[in-house]
Amino acid sequence: MSLALKNVMKDNQNQKQTKAHAFIISMNCSSDRFHFTKQNIQRVFPNFFIIHCTKTIPLNDLRIDQSLKHRQKKLTSSLLSFVTVWTYEIPKYSTNNELEWSFVFEDDVDFLEPSKFSLPNYINAIQELMRHREIQLTDGMFYLGICGPTYANDTRTLITSFSNNSLLTRRGYGMCTHAMGITTKRAISLWGELSSYIPTPLAAVDVYIGNYCIRSGKHYYILGANMEWPPNTGHYGIAYQDRQRFRSQVW
Repeated sequence: MSLALKNVMKDNQNQKQTKAHAFIISMNCSSDRFHFTKQNIQRVFPNFFIIHCTKTIPLNDLRIDQSLKHRQKKLTSSLLSFVTVWTYEIPKYSTNNELEWSFVFEDDVDFLEPSKFSLPNYINAIQELMRHREIQLTDGMFYLGICGPTYANDTRTLITSFSNNSLLTRRGYGMCTHAMGITTKRAISLWGELSSYIPTPLAAVDVYIGNYCIRSGKHYYILGANMEWPPNTGHYGIAYQDRQRFRSQVW
């Protein structure tokens, strides 16, 4: 570990991050979808996030091949929107150091009520992961929710100490990118790594990440990995996409 990185870690231990930037990716920053997710975040993480709306890349953007079919344009727009947040927006707002945490949400996200884990909110739970040395230094990323996960064959299960041993965090991979935490350092490097494991042309962003995890053997922690919610939907973690209220805008 470099001396500079050691000094950053020492500074982190002395001055723990209290607030984090949260980026909600949305087609319309005045829409019901955006305000739905913003209110849900504020409900389960009261006064914890500085929330930003990042508009999706328009379908007529010069980076999108206009000869593509409409669905392919939407897939490209979604991918470019995530890459923009990771590569440009997160570093722009990161004022402390490269290990500072930010969070990225899609605009259809709701959360399992913290009371199911005997918690008043999820602040202490994510702070435990944000301050976890291996997650911060090595992983640089974790999920608040995922779809159809496959869990790693190891015993590295983390138990949130504030939750009466009921909120578990495990390593795994899967689909969906509706809720994740990521450090500035990881955000800057993520697309470069994902793009070297391209699965198929014009895949959704979660396919890129899932394929990268499978082929590289890299798994990330999932907060609330022991809870499927809503039941029988394949959503695991504390965050899920509310498909009863909102349809996907990509497919």
